Amino acid sequence: MRTISVRMSASIFICLLSLLVLPRITMAEDMIRIGMVEPFSGPMESYGRECLAAAQFAVDEQDAKGGLLGKKIQLLHEDNEFKPDVAVKRARKLVLEDKVNFITGSVGTPMAVALNHVATSYKTIMIQYSAAGDLIQGKEFSRYGFRISQNIYNLGASLAELMAVKPYKNYYEVQPDFVAGRETDALIKGILKTSAPQIKVVGTEYTPFGTNDFGPYLTKMMAAKPDALIVGLYGVELINFIKQARKMGFASPFPIFSMFALDPYVMQELKEDGVGVYTTWEYELRIKSPENQAMIKKFNEQHKNDKDFITWWPSSSLGNALLAWKMTFAAIEKADSLDPEKIIETLENFQWKGPAGQWTMRKCDHQVMLPMYGGVIEAGSNPFYPFPWIGAKLEVFPAEKVVVPATKDYNQRCP
Repeated sequence: MRTISVRMSASIFICLLSLLVLPRITMAEDMIRIGMVEPFSGPMESYGRECLAAAQFAVDEQDAKGGLLGKKIQLLHEDNEFKPDVAVKRARKLVLEDKVNFITGSVGTPMAVALNHVATSYKTIMIQYSAAGDLIQGKEFSRYGFRISQNIYNLGASLAELMAVKPYKNYYEVQPDFVAGRETDALIKGILKTSAPQIKVVGTEYTPFGTNDFGPYLTKMMAAKPDALIVGLYGVELINFIKQARKMGFASPFPIFSMFALDPYVMQELKEDGVGVYTTWEYELRIKSPENQAMIKKFNEQHKNDKDFITWWPSSSLGNALLAWKMTFAAIEKADSLDPEKIIETLENFQWKGPAGQWTMRKCDHQVMLPMYGGVIEAGSNPFYPFPWIGAKLEVFPAEKVVVPATKDYNQRCP
């Protein structure tokens, strides 16, 4: 009798345990998991926070509509410490241990290339919305990777197109002294030669990474008496260059054309020195579409009390990531499946009309084709930040004019 009693007790215990465990298993199966790999520590951590805020907003919005394919979405994130080897380790953990359906990230071309390799190894869809190197979708292409954001070609081409519609004739250029800087220089000059032959680049300087004193370069620029400057620097170097240029004779609002000025941290540091800086980007708060106005209002209502203004509005990198996820969710709904092969089939040539216009995913390289927007930083009040920001008048450059050419030299899959 004692043996029977023990067995019955054990059976009851197992049944109770099953009741506790099975709902968790069912719940897990009813979730769609996204694994984000971004820098959440170190000097680049603000980009991680922006991307996380963007993805979470898109996830919450999708969940409020009933989820994705009837399932709730769980967003997991890991710190890549801005190191490619760490990015690989964290992505593998998300795929193998956390069983994510998608991996995503990451700021920085080396990190994005590393995640492309992980995506290929585990046949897991990877959504890229930030790193801009052309080689990510070119020579380092992954069939499982999709970039739903601008790239270096978009930025350089749209900046050249913006220059072409302005009255300035003679430009002096400064670029960082590494491959991307020299490629951007060649790109801008090539486009200007075709679309605006009246424009002359009267000089070009290449500055080593980490340059703090731009005085010698600016002295040469001043001697050439250009009508405007082209600046390919970014981050701290961009801030230092513009501040020094303003003090050495190129006073605000002397026109400076920059691909990377539309960053709240940059503009907060530059303040009035940023006035007169022309820039281009894939998304901007000033886009007047009803969809965009509704989106930024809703986002700001949720984030206006954040301690850091970087997440008050969906601008810059945050806007890129947010729109990328909205397009991704629309494609998955059309595919009506989480099967990577069906998602690939759907995303290739997928068209989506969103807050920033129509975006089309090109089949051969999985690079989204999108319009670009350009404008100038203006003084005075604006509806977003307590420092100068881009003005309300935007130039629009069609996707077909600013997309990287689909050649075999760029990607063997392209015609």
